Amino acid sequence: MTDLAVGFARQEALQLAVTLHASLDSGEGVSQAAAVDAAVLATAGAFTQWLLAAPAYLTLTVFPITYEQGNHALHRPTTRTGDDMAVTLTDTEEVSYAVEAEDSKGFPVADTLTWSESSDGAVVALTASADGTSAEFVAVAPGTSTITVTDGTLTASDVITVTAGAVASLVLTPGAVEQQAPPAPTAD
Repeated sequence: MTDLAVGFARQEALQLAVTLHASLDSGEGVSQAAAVDAAVLATAGAFTQWLLAAPAYLTLTVFPITYEQGNHALHRPTTRTGDDMAVTLTDTEEVSYAVEAEDSKGFPVADTLTWSESSDGAVVALTASADGTSAEFVAVAPGTSTITVTDGTLTASDVITVTAGAVASLVLTPGAVEQQAPPAPTAD
C-alpha cells in the first residue's frame, strides 16, 4: 500500500473519530478534554486498521464459457475433469478467471493482486487485467499448469489441463520407390 493511501486512510479515520465523539460530547467541560482526546485517537486507530485491512479471502472463479482462440463466436461451457477437477482446454482454446478479495464479512477490499502460472508459458499464456481482478489463460500446448493469484499473504489457485485439439491437417509422406514383382503367369 502506498504512503499516500495510508495517509488518506489515517486522515479519514481521524475525521470519522472526531465526528463520532463530537456527537457523543456530554458537555462535561475542559476537565474531560484529555479523556476525549485519548478516546478520539483510540477510535481513529481502530478505524485506520479497518480501512487498511488486508483481505481475509480470495475467491477465484472460472468464467462459465471457454472460447476458441481468436474467434469468440465459437465457444462451449467450461468443463472440469479428473481427480483434481482441473479446467480442461484444447490447445486452441482460452478461458478467463476472476478473483474477489473480501474481508471477513464478505465485503470487497482493494488490494494489489498478482497472477502466475506454473508452466512458464509452455502450457498456457497468462494475461492479467490492469486492475488485477481477472486474467485470461490461452492454451499453448498439451500439459498441466497451476494458476495462482496472491496478494502476498493470501493465495488462491486452480489447475488447467490442456489437451491436444482436433486434427487440423494430415501430412502424407511418400515412401521410397520400389520395383514391383512381375505378375504371376496365368494359366490359359
